Amino acid sequence: MPQKRNNSEPPPVMTWGKASLVLAFAVVFDALRMMFEMFWFFGPALAALACTAGVNSALGTSVAAITGKITAAGCSLAAGAAGFVGAPVIAAFGVIMAMATGFAGWLVVGAIIMWTNKRIMKANAGHALWFVGSLLISEIPIVGTFPALTGVTWKMYSTQIKKDKEALKKYKEEQAAEQLKERQQQAQFMQQEAAELAAADVY
Repeated sequence: MPQKRNNSEPPPVMTWGKASLVLAFAVVFDALRMMFEMFWFFGPALAALACTAGVNSALGTSVAAITGKITAAGCSLAAGAAGFVGAPVIAAFGVIMAMATGFAGWLVVGAIIMWTNKRIMKANAGHALWFVGSLLISEIPIVGTFPALTGVTWKMYSTQIKKDKEALKKYKEEQAAEQLKERQQQAQFMQQEAAELAAADVY
């Protein structure tokens, strides 16, 4: 009798679609961290924007457009002056917030990965080291402007997707080989039965 092939389940395969949510979180946290790293610039700029928006909404439509422009210029000058005078304090605040944001992003992305895709650490022995390295880079002032979390997360998923595709290809090849072997066994069995029937008819 021909042997039945082993119908094992195909290996799980990671795709970029599945990885997109984790990558999106990594990009958001890296962007926030980079903003705080450069808070000496973004802080006064955001203050000027908030001041202009607040004043313009308070003025309403009854005040002439020229008044709004003068007020917006005043907001920009005030924010610029405050940024120049308070630069050391603003920069120090930005560094602290950048470190906090970097650590929070590392925890959130790490938790999502471990919750949804524990296999990623098995895909490559160096993944855990890369992930820890992304935390170290993000906690170094100035150097932290490099999007380490996004880069490392992308590299981890890239390696896993490549290995998963190779495993799926190997699985399909093995299944095809087993199917071919099964067909050959069936053909041999049928030939053997035909030969036995022919021999029985002779006698």
